[in-house]
Amino acid sequence: MLRNYSDAEIIQRVETYAQGFDGWRKGVYDCWIRADKSAKEVDIFADKAYTFVVSDDGVPTFRMVCTGTSLTGSWALKNYRQYSKLGAAVLASNQFVRDSHFYGTHKGYAAYRQGKPFPFYRDGDLDNLAEELGELHTNEIILANCHRAKQNATSIIIYNWSAACLVRNSYSQWAGWLAFMGKRPLSVTILKEF
Repeated sequence: MLRNYSDAEIIQRVETYAQGFDGWRKGVYDCWIRADKSAKEVDIFADKAYTFVVSDDGVPTFRMVCTGTSLTGSWALKNYRQYSKLGAAVLASNQFVRDSHFYGTHKGYAAYRQGKPFPFYRDGDLDNLAEELGELHTNEIILANCHRAKQNATSIIIYNWSAACLVRNSYSQWAGWLAFMGKRPLSVTILKEF
């Protein structure tokens, strides 16, 4: 499991490593830390999402952290041809997109829908690992939504429903995060474990 990161560590990492980051502006930010372990072991919730809010002063303030995954699950890695002949989408790490997600629905329940392109790769090698392979795609919306795990999901296993989405596995943490968001736009960054 990932260690706990300080606010200062995450803020500095976003400012230094997140491609596309253009400064802190008023809004809400999800800073996902992708565990090295999650890239090597399929179908585990090994990542963390740190949520920050920035007010008019331009200073990010930590609000909450949740566990989840920022990687594609094994089902999508093996069955990607239902979506694309090139491979399963894997969101790229060390990237930032301002106001990338907006309040909406995912499979009939409240969630945050992708509204702008987020850089991603296509993994088509069928080796059961979500990898950043080949060409970086930057101009497509692939419905990589922010949503919760199934209500009865365990805290460890993803099963067959994560296809490039940003998924929180705790139902109660998800509910708290969604209430906090209040339908505001969401900016997202994904960082590699550091």
